[in-house]
Formats: sequence, structure tokens, C-alpha cells
Amino acid sequence: MADRRSPVQVRSRAMVDRILQAATRVLAERGYAGLSTNRVAAVAGVSVGSLYRYFGDKDDLVRELRVRSTQDILGDLTAAMSDAVTLPTRDAIRQVLATLVAALQRHHALTSALVNEVPLGAQSNVLPEVEQQLGQFTRMFVAVHAPHLTPAEAEARIYLALGVTLSTCLRIALEPPPGIAEERLVDLTADLLHTGLVLP
Repeated sequence: MADRRSPVQVRSRAMVDRILQAATRVLAERGYAGLSTNRVAAVAGVSVGSLYRYFGDKDDLVRELRVRSTQDILGDLTAAMSDAVTLPTRDAIRQVLATLVAALQRHHALTSALVNEVPLGAQSNVLPEVEQQLGQFTRMFVAVHAPHLTPAEAEARIYLALGVTLSTCLRIALEPPPGIAEERLVDLTADLLHTGLVLP
């Protein structure tokens, strides 16, 4: 029997995509608490039996959405980090921040559910693959732009920078304060990280 989440035929893949789009809509409208396989099937216009061919429960749906959103976010970050190599230090940091905020906004419904509702642990564990990629980039960035730092000092700054980056980008993407432009928040975060990562 084929794996529930590995549809091989084009028609099956289309069905899975339709179900996941419906799950995203339900998450956006009702949150994780209001997500159910019955509701998702109704929004997708398929039978619950058809949904169960691919997903065992609502947590299966969330897991697959998380895998897909993570791949999408990592794709954006990889491109931004490649471009950032040729930019001045502060501009490079800003580009990565802006890219991450935009990607999180694009996956607002799922990210909000992961942060606020889904029982997956602390917020810092919501996007572990994204954190890992940011960590690799930050280490390379510091090695190139702040070679004067001792290894221990560099690690301390990288540790704090990752926490600031993820928590701040999540807040900007999911809960922006009224009356403050997103661009201004990204600029201020870039200034803060530039100071913390590079300056003596």
C-alpha cells in the first residue's frame, strides 16, 4: 500500500494540493483549534474518505503544510543569502531579514498556528530548519565581516543574533504594531544586528 503522503499519480498530487489549500484556508479562518478533517474536506469539496487516503488526522495535515512552507521559506532564504554575499554588511543583513519577514507573511496562517496553538514546544523550535540555515549563514557572515572576534565572542553574538532574528521577524510578520511601517522595523532590526554581529 502506498504511503499516505506520497501520491504518485498527477491526479493524486492534485487532490493532495487541493486538500492542503483547503487546510490553509481553514487555519486562516478558524485557527488550529477550528481545524478538522471534516471541515477541510468540506472546503476542499472532497469526501472525508478521500482526505483519509492521504492524511490520518489534522496533525498530518499540519505536518505536511509545515514541510512545504519550510521548503518554500528555505528557498527564498537561500536566494537572498546568495545575493547578500556581494552587498555591504548592513544591507546584506537587511536583505535576509526582509526576505524572511515576507516568507513568514506568505505562510501567515500556518506560522501563526505553529507559534500560538500547535503543541510543538517553544517558539524557538517552530522553524528549526530555518534557524539552522540562518545559523550557517550567520557563521559565514561573521567569519568574513568580523574576523577580529574571538571564537567564543563570535559564538555568543551569533547565538543572540539568531534569537533576535527569528523572534523579531515572527513578530513583524504576524503581529505588526499599528502605525509603524514594516520597512522601519526591518531597518531598525538590521541596524541592531549589524552592531551586535560586526562592531568590536
